[in-house]
Order: sequence, then C-alpha cells, then structure tokens
Amino acid sequence: MKIFYQWEKWAYSHIVSNEISKFYKVAEENIIWCFSFQDMFDNMEKENGIAVVPIENSYAGSVYENFNILSKGGFKIVWECYLPISHCLLSTSSDKKIIKKVYSHYQALMQCEKYLKKRNLQPIIFWDTAWSAKYIKEQNNNELASVSSKLAWEIYWLNVLNENINDQDGNTTRFFIVVSKNLEIKNYSNNWKMSILFKVKDVSAVLYKCLGAFATQNINLTKIESLSTKENQFEYMFWLDFKIPKHKKQLDDALQELFYFAKDIKILWKY
Repeated sequence: MKIFYQWEKWAYSHIVSNEISKFYKVAEENIIWCFSFQDMFDNMEKENGIAVVPIENSYAGSVYENFNILSKGGFKIVWECYLPISHCLLSTSSDKKIIKKVYSHYQALMQCEKYLKKRNLQPIIFWDTAWSAKYIKEQNNNELASVSSKLAWEIYWLNVLNENINDQDGNTTRFFIVVSKNLEIKNYSNNWKMSILFKVKDVSAVLYKCLGAFATQNINLTKIESLSTKENQFEYMFWLDFKIPKHKKQLDDALQELFYFAKDIKILWKY
C-alpha cells in the first residue's frame, strides 16, 4: 500500500503521512509526494492507496480545492487528524533585519499575516512550505526567507530567525485520511463523526429546515460549509460534519427529515 500527499518532503502533509504510516505499516519508500492535490487523488485511486488531505486550518480556514474534489464522490474518509502548526522564519541570513521577501504556501502566509505585515515583509506565494525552504537555500540570497516547519531547517541547513511566528496560538490544521470507496481498510477511530453533502430544494427557509432535522434529534453539528456546485450561477451545496448520536434511530430520523427539504444527498462516510 502507498500513501500520497501533496507538497515537498517535510511539508506538514508529509509529517502527517509519516504518522499514519506507522498505523498502516507502510514503508518509508511508499510515502510519495505529488505535485498537486488532484494528482494526489488520481494516484490514490490508481494505486488503491491512501491520500492525506489537508481540509482546514484553525486560522486561515478551509482548503476549498479539497472540499470540491471530495464533493465529486468516489471516496471515503476513514480518519481525521489534527496537526499543531508552528511556523518558523528560515533564511540563509543570520540577520532578520535584512529580510525583504518571504516565500511559502498561501495558507502558511495567511497564518502569519500579522507577523509579516508588522515587519513590512513582502509575502510571495510558493508551491508549499518545505519547497519554499529548498528554494531559499538554492537562491542563497540573504534578503529572502521562507515560512516553514523547523524540520525544513534540519534538512536544508537554514538559519531559524524566529520560531512560532503564526498569528494564532494553538494554530492547527485538520486532515482527512481518504481512500477510494472500493478499498477495505481499518478505521483508526470508532466512527464517531460523519460528513454529508447535499443541495437544497427551492422552498422558503429551506436551510433552516434542513438544519432543524439535526436540532430536533439533538445531533451536534461541528462544521457547515457552503460550496459552489459549479453547475448553475450562484447555486450552492452544503457540507455538514456532525457527531453521530448514540442511538441509530436519532440519525435515521434526522436523515429522513432532511430528505424532505434536501436533494442529491451524499454520505461521505463515518470516521
């Protein structure tokens, strides 16, 4: 079995990939980086493997590209995990006063927005955090820096000018561990959450009525996200995460009520 992630070695997705490889007993040489998220999903399906999917950050918000790929179906979520994120400012320079430009993935730059603005540093979007560190090393320009993990410093032998520069204390990224629907694989957790996707019918207060189906059964929603259907102008679908209730009848009744007001309902799996 192979694990696929997007970004360079020792980007945050690679750190998560290493952790889950221990549970699934996947060898290091079978943890494979991909150039884009779509490549990651395509390789996962082709090889019948596992994809490590960053889905949202506690500060910068959702990774919409991955929500949209998952919304197409054909996948199941078998695990969610949370990685504490501690960004560092890395450079070939040992003097942070001469730094002018900072490279990193757009999510990492967003998570350090206040830090960069306060110091008048120009953010430049790059493919990923670890790759930006590699780029800085290759350029050997003391006016450039990277926002990346401390592990990237160990690989590329850059100077750590500042640690924990993210604007939010407790900055955390949520990941889904995703497989194709035809792959039988052990879940890490005990199926305590569920994700569903649906469109709404054209009736008054319809979203309120859809959410009411869960409120009536005392089901705790943990996330709601609106996504463009990419079909008709300003048409949306809704992604819901919720805690699975103790009694199966509560879930069955909530979904039955949802069917009155929603359409094209997809259950994206329990995890």
